[in-house]
Amino acid sequence: MQVLTLFVLLWLSFPSSALGNYLAKAEQLSAEGVKFTWAEVKSKSLQIILEYQDGEGNWKQANLGSGFLISPDGLFVTAYHVMKYCLLRQREVNRFSETVDCSTAQPRLRYKALNSDREFEIQIISHLRETDSTNGKSFHTPDEIIKQRDFVIGKLKAQPGIRFSYWQLADFKQGAISLSNPRADFELRPLLPPKRVFIAGYPRDRDLEIAYGFLNLEDENNRGYFAADYPLYAPAYLEKEGISPDTQWGMRVENHMSGGAVVDATGLLVGVVVNGNKNTAGILSIENVMETFFSRVGQSGASPAIFLTPTATPLYLRENPPE
Repeated sequence: MQVLTLFVLLWLSFPSSALGNYLAKAEQLSAEGVKFTWAEVKSKSLQIILEYQDGEGNWKQANLGSGFLISPDGLFVTAYHVMKYCLLRQREVNRFSETVDCSTAQPRLRYKALNSDREFEIQIISHLRETDSTNGKSFHTPDEIIKQRDFVIGKLKAQPGIRFSYWQLADFKQGAISLSNPRADFELRPLLPPKRVFIAGYPRDRDLEIAYGFLNLEDENNRGYFAADYPLYAPAYLEKEGISPDTQWGMRVENHMSGGAVVDATGLLVGVVVNGNKNTAGILSIENVMETFFSRVGQSGASPAIFLTPTATPLYLRENPPE
């Protein structure tokens, strides 16, 4: 298995011709036989915008990335590297259940999120140190990204009573991710069976698009997956699983789709996309996000932040330990 891991990591490090498919219309998504609609995807997705002042004091906008909603009151997930300008003053600390207002954190910068045709200011609720999130790097090789926790929990600043559409979170085995050793060495292994997924996000200067294909590699420590241009399965196995032997492996992820939702055909969250190129998508598992920032036990009087499906198990946002 170590030989396989080394070979695959080398393979993933070199780009090839553009692979994978994109959906840009509602009827294209419907034809894929999924249990959700284009309108639902858009209502649960966020486009993360940075507004900044130029040298003359004029405000301008830049699309930085994507995100997705996980609760009706506006909790969302995105990549740490998408929100790094908001978190410049918090780079050396872990913060849980403490608000950083991204509209005021920097004097000449302010973040906003577009949800369909609505615009909201953003708060970051929980994040790790930069070292644990991205190690201060803008680009990671596949073996590096699986050891980083490049994600944050945010919240839209909305008027009381506003409710949001959100992605369902499946219940999972507690302790699936080791928080005591999140940077553990690993071996990649084929995902059996490969998982058909859809990645929703906002490529640079474009509206919502959805990449689709198969995840075919997983980290043995449950931290994440890859959709890689690498044939791992025998034709007979694929036929047994109802998958065409000539399936095109690998998924293309474009700039600014980082932080977007990765869901299966039923609409359950699989993870958050944090890394990609023309032939590979790097996904951190949703269990990784949940184990890092949520607990099944809350502080006295705390209200659940989210509920898992179908068990209705409550999860609570972790809080900073008392000093």
